[in-house]
Amino acid sequence: MTSDAGLRLLLAANPHTPPGLIVSLARDGSEELRVAAAASPAATGDLLAELASDGDAAVRRHVAANGACPAGTLAALATDGDEQVRVAVAASPATAPDVVDGLSSDPQVLVRAAAAGNPRCPVSRLVILAKDDSQRVRHSVLQNPDATAEALTAAYWRRDFLSRLFLAGNPAAPISFETLAADESPVIRLAVARNRQAPPIVLDQLVSDPVEEVMVTALRHPSTPRYLVIAAAAHGEPARRAAAANPVCPPAQLVALAVDLALPVRVAVAGNQSLPHSAAFVLGADAEVRALAALGGNRSAPGPVLAALAAGPSERVRRRVARNDHALPRLLDRLARDADDAVRTGVAGNPAASTAAHWCLLSDPGPYVREELARASRHQEILTRLGGGAS
Repeated sequence: MTSDAGLRLLLAANPHTPPGLIVSLARDGSEELRVAAAASPAATGDLLAELASDGDAAVRRHVAANGACPAGTLAALATDGDEQVRVAVAASPATAPDVVDGLSSDPQVLVRAAAAGNPRCPVSRLVILAKDDSQRVRHSVLQNPDATAEALTAAYWRRDFLSRLFLAGNPAAPISFETLAADESPVIRLAVARNRQAPPIVLDQLVSDPVEEVMVTALRHPSTPRYLVIAAAAHGEPARRAAAANPVCPPAQLVALAVDLALPVRVAVAGNQSLPHSAAFVLGADAEVRALAALGGNRSAPGPVLAALAAGPSERVRRRVARNDHALPRLLDRLARDADDAVRTGVAGNPAASTAAHWCLLSDPGPYVREELARASRHQEILTRLGGGAS
């Protein structure tokens, strides 16, 4: 069971905690709570500006890393004497381009590398950073999704494994994906298979890769041509499992795979977010708890299926349903009174649960229920009550 101090830390991390409560936590006097308030997505701009002058560098660093930090506060922190604070400013997507530009010439390598990886870094500066003396800075340019072909080409060195790896994962890669997909290293080929911009012609090449992980990853890619996914559904278990997990797998194939003899294939179908209702009803009668649990956690599972699973004997299955944020509130209301502590904890951590369910759980004897409420509840009256109870 988390202490009152731990409960306050969880409240600070919840984006729905009332701003006034975050201010109270920040002024608690504890360095740990000031850090938590500085990192809070619910912190106001005024509070972050106040914390930006905190004497503890860890607090200022978390202010700089907070996506809600105002541009003016970030500009002030760009001249901070602590290197890690400047790194956080240079990496922040909220930092103004001219501030990132200024930090790109910082004497510290880590600061320049952070600026080089920031999509807000000016294009002209990325070309300069691509020729930086530090390989770490050049590698950061290769990972920047907004880098131009000129900058990426300048930073790239074919004989450097990490250069190839970072470029293979960059959607803006100027080097032919076909070339990288034929790389001698399976790690590079795997990075291409994971690249969201990998074209169908390259995925066609990778689904025949001799390394199973590369083949499976390519088959799971949403841009893999549908005919390849359909063909894979008739092959060995790894290929069928990958096809079953692909959201572009046609409904007819998913229905067929829902009765596959291999349990891992059925589990993959049960977790597919494009699951057709007909396949969901088939899987709802599956004899294996693993398949039922995957179905219970699927946000696309129809209400009647989730209700049947929630009424079943398996605690593992009910726990998955309790955490499904697409479950109907009335179903979560019922699970909030489940005999299993972990099921009730799941409802406490489910943002889709009703105010009534969370009020019911506020005095729950379960060891982690209040902690989950503090972490995930969207109901401000619940969070305010928790904040008062932890003071």
